[in-house]
Amino acid sequence: MRRSRRSGFTLLEVTLATALLAAVLGAALMVVQRGKSAMAEGHLHARAEARAHRALARVLAELRGAGIDALTPAINANGLTSPSTLTFDPVLGVSGAAPLWGSPVRLARGAAPEDPDDGRDNDGDGVVDEGALMLTRDVGAPSQASFLICSQVRELAEGELVNGNDDNGNGLRDESGFSIQRIGSMLTVRLTVEEAGEGGETGIATVTSSLTLRN
Repeated sequence: MRRSRRSGFTLLEVTLATALLAAVLGAALMVVQRGKSAMAEGHLHARAEARAHRALARVLAELRGAGIDALTPAINANGLTSPSTLTFDPVLGVSGAAPLWGSPVRLARGAAPEDPDDGRDNDGDGVVDEGALMLTRDVGAPSQASFLICSQVRELAEGELVNGNDDNGNGLRDESGFSIQRIGSMLTVRLTVEEAGEGGETGIATVTSSLTLRN
């Protein structure tokens, strides 16, 4: 009598097929998740870049009224210093050949009240040590008033670490997320802004622009 041909699968075959299917589905899911994460980061980067460009345009508009000799600190012209706070007297006009100076104006990056610079995300928004770029008019006067130019300004510029080195290769060491560099009569302003997403993604954008000050 002939033996019947085997039908069905063995337990081992079922187990192997299930494992293979799980691996294929897992790989596909990882591809989808990575794609979604990349799209989210791209969107966050675009938002950060747009905010940074708007803020930088405002900063340059304020600095166009400054004179080289009216900067505090008096930025070293060798290009090696990059303060994150700058106070200057704006030129309001000219009387004869002499400039008419206005009340001091200050541009400064400082810690956000809800997230002090301590290496932690104190407000839980996904950004560590976020800072605020502020504009202050009439510095030192009873009428002194401050205005927010940009939020979520990083403590350090993109690619920088606190190690005394020029990590991002722009000629400056350990520069802040907002920094001003002087070479001769030209000021170069750099601003790094970060946006955080709900899924833990982050978008970082750095914008740079320069202007030449009057004497």
